[in-house]
Amino acid sequence: MERRKFLTNVLFTGSALGVGISCGRKIQPTNAASMAPAVSASSSALSGRSIAEPARQIPILAETDVLIIGGGPAGAAAAIAAARTGAETYLVERYNHLGGLWTGGLVLPLLSTHAVDKQGKTRQVIYGVGGEMSQKLKDLGMSIEEINPVVDPEAAKYVLDEMIREAGVKMLYHTWGSNVIMEGNELKGVFIESKSGRMAVLAKVVIDCTGDGDLFHWAGEKYDEMKYHIGLVHRLGNIDRIDTHKNGYVKMNIGKPTPIKSVNWVNMHGKDDQNGVDMLNLSQLQMDYRREIWDNVQKIRKTPGHEQVFLLDTASQLGVRMSRIVEGEYKLTLEDSMTYQSFDDAIGVSGAWTTMLYKGKKVPKSERPLWQIPYRSLLPKKTENLLVAGRCFCFERELVEDTRIIGTCLITGHGAGAAAGLAVKERQTVRNLDRKKLKTLLLQQGAWLG
Repeated sequence: MERRKFLTNVLFTGSALGVGISCGRKIQPTNAASMAPAVSASSSALSGRSIAEPARQIPILAETDVLIIGGGPAGAAAAIAAARTGAETYLVERYNHLGGLWTGGLVLPLLSTHAVDKQGKTRQVIYGVGGEMSQKLKDLGMSIEEINPVVDPEAAKYVLDEMIREAGVKMLYHTWGSNVIMEGNELKGVFIESKSGRMAVLAKVVIDCTGDGDLFHWAGEKYDEMKYHIGLVHRLGNIDRIDTHKNGYVKMNIGKPTPIKSVNWVNMHGKDDQNGVDMLNLSQLQMDYRREIWDNVQKIRKTPGHEQVFLLDTASQLGVRMSRIVEGEYKLTLEDSMTYQSFDDAIGVSGAWTTMLYKGKKVPKSERPLWQIPYRSLLPKKTENLLVAGRCFCFERELVEDTRIIGTCLITGHGAGAAAGLAVKERQTVRNLDRKKLKTLLLQQGAWLG
C-alpha cells in the first residue's frame, strides 16, 4: 500500500504532564477519505472532500507498560498474559464485553482445539491462556463437546472478565482506538475515543488486536486487504419445544446446539467478497441481514411443530471474517501448516477444523496436521514497539480458514502478550527480544509449543 507523507507535531497535556512528540514518519492522513484506503463504489461519497480539524490539547489518560487495543479472543489473552508478567497493562474494547466474535458475534465454537500429530494421532493443541478459558467454561457446565467445544456466550463474557480482573488488567470498555502516536518509526501510544472525549494512552509496547489491523494501518505498515464473506449469527429459543410428530412437520434449519438445551446458534455464510472496513457497506449488510434473519424465523414459526420457536437474539457484532493482513517479518504459509514446519521462535500451536485444498487435493480435517506459529509473524516490518495478534497477523491468504478462527486468535494473543510483558521486564524492544526467554516464559504460562 502506498504511504503519503504526513508531518505533524502533537502537544499532549494531562494532569501536570506535558509531552511533545514529533511524527516525521510517512503515514496515512487521518481524514475521512483516507480511513478506507480501498474505497468501494458504495463509499465514493466520502472521497474527494475533506475538512480541517482545528488543533487541540489532548489529555493523557495514562502512561503504561503494555497497551492492547481490541478485547476479542486475541486481546483478552494478550492482556492476561502481559499482566501476569507483572507489566502494567491496559486493555481497550469498544463494546461492553470481551471475546469479540466468540461472544458478541455468537461464533460459539472454540475452533480448532485439536489436530493430527506426526504419529498420526489426533491431539489437543490449544493450551495456555486459551486452554484455561476453555477449562473454566467446562467446569461451569457452559460448554459442550470435547473437541472444538461450543460455549455459552454470556458465560464466556463472565469468565474473560474474571480472568482479566484476577490478572490485574486495567480495563477500558466503551472505548476505541482512533489513531496512533508516532515518533519516527516508533509507536509511542494510541489516541482513544469514548463518551469522556478524546484522550491518549502512552505505552512501552502496543498490541494491535483490532481484528482489522487498524493500528498498523494508521502507522503506515504495508498489508494485504482481503475481501471475504461477512455474515451475522443469531440464536433461536424454545428448540426443545419443537414437536416433530405434528402433522405437516418439516425439518427446518434451526442451527446447532449450545450449552443451553433450549437454545441453538445459527451461522450465516453471508455475501461473498465483502469489504470489512467500509462502514457504508457494513451498515447496509447489517440491515439486510437482520431483515433476512427475521423473515427466516417467521417461516420457521409458521411451519407445523415449530410454533413456539422464537428469535432470541442477533449478534451484537457483524461477522467480519477477514480484512487486513499485515506484512510481517515472516509470512506463514499453507505449506508450513501442512508439513509440520518447525520454528525456533514458535509461540504456540493451532489446529484444523475444516477440509483444505492442498496441491490440488482436498485434505479432510481428520488428516490435517497441527501447525506452529512463529513469533516473527506477529512483528510488523517497520513499526517499533508494535505487535500484531488475532486474524490480522502475517500469513498467506490460502491459510485464512485456520488463521481467522478463535483458537488461533487465542494463541497469537497469548504469544504477543507474553512477549510484550517480557520486553518491558527485560527493557528490550519486542523486535530484539530473546526468543529463548520468550519460549521459557510461554511454557511457564502453560503454553504448548509443539
